[in-house]
Amino acid sequence: MRKFLVVVIVLAFTACLAVQAQQQSNPAQKKAALNVTGKWTMTLDMSMGTGTPGLDLKQDGEKITGTYSGRYGDSKLEGTLKERTIEFTVTMVAEGESVSMSFGGQVAEDGQTMKGTAVLGELGDATWSAKKEKTTNSPSSGI
Repeated sequence: MRKFLVVVIVLAFTACLAVQAQQQSNPAQKKAALNVTGKWTMTLDMSMGTGTPGLDLKQDGEKITGTYSGRYGDSKLEGTLKERTIEFTVTMVAEGESVSMSFGGQVAEDGQTMKGTAVLGELGDATWSAKKEKTTNSPSSGI
């Protein structure tokens, strides 16, 4: 009977250690998923110069939608975010011509910056970076 009790205690202790090891070995499950929803300021480095368009992104799961605001006005944006990899396309009309631009890159672990490369159709290739704008809660003016 005593041997049986020792075996049960050892098995219970081993099971507890196994559960604890499993919880510690997978910290990624505890980490919150990135959310890129919000306004971003982008720096777009092209062969012809640097642009500073804005992004207004909305995220629903892995799906990204929003608006790209640049020199030629606002254009629709669609893409995906899978883990830290972001990809999106923008089709805009520039000087009467439709231009499709494809962006790909990585979002930083803190979700506040991202950077990557872009293919801008006939305009060539570019590199880009973006920083999330801080949201401010302005007090009500009472008016």
